[in-house]
Amino acid sequence: MELKGVLENSSKIEEDLKRLNRALQAAHRSSIDVKNSYDFYILAIKELNKENLQDSFLYYDRAEYELTNAINDAKFKLRELKIHSFSTISFFFKLYGLYSVFFGIFSCFLFGFLIYRYSYVTVLEVPLWASFFAGLGSSAQILTGAIDDLLREATVVRYKRVWYVSLPLLSLIFGYMAYVIFSSGLVAFNVDSRSSIFSMMFICFLTGFLTNWLTNSLSHYSRNAYR
Repeated sequence: MELKGVLENSSKIEEDLKRLNRALQAAHRSSIDVKNSYDFYILAIKELNKENLQDSFLYYDRAEYELTNAINDAKFKLRELKIHSFSTISFFFKLYGLYSVFFGIFSCFLFGFLIYRYSYVTVLEVPLWASFFAGLGSSAQILTGAIDDLLREATVVRYKRVWYVSLPLLSLIFGYMAYVIFSSGLVAFNVDSRSSIFSMMFICFLTGFLTNWLTNSLSHYSRNAYR
């Protein structure tokens, strides 16, 4: 039982240090001076490697304290009040993936508007709502991924980079091609025409939601094909 407790504590401090490392990186990229916090973070890592869990936790706690001080020091001072500066706002946006969250919300409204306004426009007899529903699906993927990261890691890990902006653009192509494939008769729907349209909308939405998976799968296939 004692060994199990040690392993659980070791695992916990490791996860805490990973989250602290992500916070330090976000603060550094936001031009916040985190040298003191980083020094204690390194000491915590060294003590963890020596399996001195108590000392590692103490250094981790001090690193958290120094990071909080650094963030407070980066705020604007207005008489007796401290308000967030561009640096601290940038820090929270990077740490919690708020850029991707706001982009996902914006793209959801954008594709919703396009579906409402231009649903009957066609390109080569393919309705553009197919691409727009895929774009809506990719926007939902961004939001779902960011929220999943926040629930599991307390920070956004995957959806905080610039590359997520390209997902809705790629999904437009995938949605278009999904409509072409499923409307060509290769896959038949044993339903009436109205239900068939709703099924196609769902397929295009699901294709957009799986854009990241499709991109990874196609990239893996292309690498193997040219070996």
